[in-house]
Amino acid sequence: MNGAQRDDVRTALRACRLWHTASDEAIDRLAAVATVVSVPRGTTLATEGDPATTFGVIVAGRARVFHLQADGRSITYETVDSGGALAAVAALAGGRYPAHIDAATPVTVAWLPRESLFELMAAEPAVSRTMIADLANRVVNLTSVVQTLALDVPGRLARYLFQRSLAVGEATAEGLRVSLGMPKSELAASLGTVPETLSRALGRLRDEGILEVRSNDVLIFDVGALARLGSGYEE
Repeated sequence: MNGAQRDDVRTALRACRLWHTASDEAIDRLAAVATVVSVPRGTTLATEGDPATTFGVIVAGRARVFHLQADGRSITYETVDSGGALAAVAALAGGRYPAHIDAATPVTVAWLPRESLFELMAAEPAVSRTMIADLANRVVNLTSVVQTLALDVPGRLARYLFQRSLAVGEATAEGLRVSLGMPKSELAASLGTVPETLSRALGRLRDEGILEVRSNDVLIFDVGALARLGSGYEE
């Protein structure tokens, strides 16, 4: 389906950080060449190693970008929500998709030809600045993922929870309440492990008096301990 006449597609394209300074006319041009698909949860959107001839923008739902290891376990690099771009770096490079992408929820994606990025930059050179800044930020985020994977699983979990505590922590009389932000199975994949190992890591942090698990939330008693464990060293 073409996205030219869909308001939700234009809204998602307008929200995309890659070109947030682009004119409305440029957004209309992108919408006109977009191919819009809606798929159920679990559908493969891109396969690692395939030619990166297109990139996507999430219109609704959430997608997961991940590497599948030889033993069948997956390492989630990022999850992308509405207005977020998929595979833009690979499309700009003109190479192959460096990771798998699937639908973490039912998802609608506007797929765009890689040439549309170059046409946009040629028509509105100022967009190049915002695009470079966004892509550089992605490199920084990937570096953080690599640093996290260098830790053991409790350290990865501690790092994640510390970052979540800074972003969404809610102070209560008992401690700092933090939502895990995703189902435990997805969190395990994002940390490069399996649910059973994640449960053991949560149990270790609980036994050390750092936190308490409450359904899909945790109550943190010692944020400093999470920071130390998540940094990879102890004082």
